[in-house]
Order: sequence, then C-alpha cells, then structure tokens
Amino acid sequence: MNADLSSQIETREARQRVVLLGASNLSIMFPHVAKTLRATFARPLEVVVAKGPGRSYGQESKFFGKKFSGILQCGLWAALQRGPALKTRAIVADVGNDLAYEAPVERIVDWIERALDRLAAHDAQTVLNDIPLEALRGVGAARYRVLRSMLFPSCTLPRREMLLRAQRLSEALRRLSESRKVAVFSGKSEWYGVDPIHPRRAWADQIWRQMIGALAPSRSAAPLTRATMHEAIELHSLKPEAWVQLGFRRRAAQPVARYDDGTTIALY
Repeated sequence: MNADLSSQIETREARQRVVLLGASNLSIMFPHVAKTLRATFARPLEVVVAKGPGRSYGQESKFFGKKFSGILQCGLWAALQRGPALKTRAIVADVGNDLAYEAPVERIVDWIERALDRLAAHDAQTVLNDIPLEALRGVGAARYRVLRSMLFPSCTLPRREMLLRAQRLSEALRRLSESRKVAVFSGKSEWYGVDPIHPRRAWADQIWRQMIGALAPSRSAAPLTRATMHEAIELHSLKPEAWVQLGFRRRAAQPVARYDDGTTIALY
C-alpha cells in the first residue's frame, strides 16, 4: 500500500460518518464512491460499508464461491453501536437482489425498513436507491432467461412474475420514501445496456453522484471523483470483517484502511 492508504497512520478522531449498504453496483463503484466521499465531506471521515456481489439484505448469499451474511446480520450494526456519536449519512442501495433470491416482496420491504430503523437510531440522513424498473421491463424473455441463469442460477421465477414483484417492490420503496421523508433515486432506462441491473460504464456514476449529492452540504449532484487504477486495485483488495470462501471462514480486523487525513474504511 502507498503512503496515502495505510493502517500505520496515527489515529485521528472522525468528524462524521457515511454508511454504505449495497451489493454489486456498490462493489463495482466503491473506489470512486469512496474517493468522492473524501472530496465531499469534512475529514477525517468514518466510512462504514456492507457490500459484496449478490449481497442480500436479510439472508446469507453466495457468489462464485464466496459467502456473505445478510446485511442485517453483519457486524456493521454492532460497530455503529460501539462507535462515537457522529453526524451520519447513509446510502441504502442494490435493494432488488433479493427478488432474484425469490424472497417475498413483503419480506424485502421489512428488511429495508429494519435497516432504515437502525440508521434512524443514529439520526442518519439517508437516501434510498430504487430498482431500475424501466430497464428491467425492457428485457425480453430470451435475454431474461440467459441473465437469470448467469447471475442468479438458483432463481426459478418466470419473467412475468419477476416484473410483477419488481413493480410491487418499487411502489413499496416509493411509499417508504414518502412516509419516512427519505429521498429515493432510480436509474434511467437509457443508462443500461444488455445488463438491466448494472449501468453501462459511461453512465455508471450517474446514480451515485445524485445520491451523494443529496447528502452533501450543497444538496446538488456533482461529478464523481474518479479513483486511479492503482487506487481502485487497492480498494477492491480490502477485506471485510467476515466471509466464507470455498468453505473456509475468514476474518479481517476493522477498520481495514486508514488514510493520511485520518479517514477510515471498515468493511462488513
């Protein structure tokens, strides 16, 4: 690791905290999101993250031999309880994965409400990421079967049922947004290509700049601060507190990274 990202730098007390919850979209964009947070908010910043490809909010999930607990069951929440009282902001993203695990819509909504309740206990200013409903509707039957077998091979839901559940979930998230006064953001259909879940590279930063902008002091979207290739490799290599890979349980002490400005990153 270079001098900027090290566990040996002297500890400085964080001024505020950002909590990131999500799955593959957060995992893909994490280096750029992390760098943008440092450019946007007063430092030292405590960044607390639960992410991972295919991550579920309420149950164990597996992706190419790597298993993660559900976001609600991970160590992030205990870490928040142990931590100091800080001004907290949060992004709740990648909610739609649990549809592909065939979790009932009512259960998914309950999981998201529980996450929002836990964040509210820390007076977190929170934004919510809606599912890309219009992009999903644009997927034909043949492409749906191919994508389902590649990304979620255990899923047996036919396209029609998946779309019905996706619409119900999106409507429920909108109601949550209204009742809890939480901003909600959704990707536009033109941002997506063959894959209706992950935006094309040219558009991948759009949803994140909107969500981070809604939490920023200026309350306006700003360009993402792009991580260099070296920074991205370092951030993608950071290990979470606990995971299972090829049957072996693994752990890593947190926070897993500390910058020279005192900012820390903890992964769960």
